[in-house]
Amino acid sequence: MRQKIFSVLIFSALLLFALSGCGDSIKQAALNAAESVVELLSGETTGEVGKTYSTQWFEFTVESIEEVSEYEGYLPAEGYTLYDVRITEKGTFEEASPMGTFDFYMDASSFPEYVYPIDPLNDEMMPLNFDLEPNQTVEYHMVYEVPMDVSGLNLIYTEVDEDDNEGVTFNIPIE
Repeated sequence: MRQKIFSVLIFSALLLFALSGCGDSIKQAALNAAESVVELLSGETTGEVGKTYSTQWFEFTVESIEEVSEYEGYLPAEGYTLYDVRITEKGTFEEASPMGTFDFYMDASSFPEYVYPIDPLNDEMMPLNFDLEPNQTVEYHMVYEVPMDVSGLNLIYTEVDEDDNEGVTFNIPIE
């Protein structure tokens, strides 16, 4: 019995010794991750179509941005064009996050104000308002009506908390 207890103690000591070496690398990895998160707590970042970005409340991927002549029979006004943006969002916050078409907008230096998506025309389009539940993944289209021949057009998401404090602004240039 004593030999068994002694063996368990030796094994435990060896295990703790082995893990203490791993602990430093785990601690360093955690510090590196924390540093990269701190870098993204404010400021701007230029994004790309097809890459996934993490916010305080959700992750999002702009799957595609396509200029279209019409969407579900909706035609743009004269002098305007439509952009169909397909986006995937995944809830990462511990509670449901209020979402909707107000989250993502288009901007260009020549615009006097932001351009928001048109109202949903079908179930494939992002609802005006919805709750993104923890671990829920959704994919929606958003359609924007913007003036033709505009340069420097960007799809933008800016983190804004309930106290109106801004975090990271994600700019995704539209080619």
